[in-house]
Amino acid sequence: MGHEIMHSFDDQGRRYDEYGNGKQWWSKVTLKKYLEKVRCIIDQYHQYYLPVEGVNYHVDGYLTQGENIADNGGVRAAFEGYRQHAKKSPIQNKLPGLMDLTPDQLFFLGYAQVWCGNATPKAVKDMILGETHSPNRIRVLGTLSNYEEFSKAWHCPADSPMNPVKKCSLW
Repeated sequence: MGHEIMHSFDDQGRRYDEYGNGKQWWSKVTLKKYLEKVRCIIDQYHQYYLPVEGVNYHVDGYLTQGENIADNGGVRAAFEGYRQHAKKSPIQNKLPGLMDLTPDQLFFLGYAQVWCGNATPKAVKDMILGETHSPNRIRVLGTLSNYEEFSKAWHCPADSPMNPVKKCSLW
């Protein structure tokens, strides 16, 4: 749900007012700051690639920006909702085999597992070359590496792939 709400602030949704009318309703200062933050996301995702049959195919950060914005904001909204719920209803029982994981780690594990799946090389190549969604693996990598709460939960070393110094975020 957070992902879909965040589409209100992506490259398309930001162009409409609360009534669905096409309108530039942000101030010039807000728009400038927004575009700077979006540029970070575009550049970040453009660096990601997946090897397909010996060729590295780069994600088109411009084409995928709307979905990447929604993914990044959506996981933050979901985590905040989870945190608020956990304060009222602490986790009582843990699943066997996952006893050593913290509730925060379980949240992020659940998020990442949503994107597990198999795809043929052709499907991966087609997704990279023409889809507005980043490939599933990149959706996890990009979103979670931008989120400080993930790095804290998993104790990711500073300046590592999942805890880079430069993080991109609209929020």
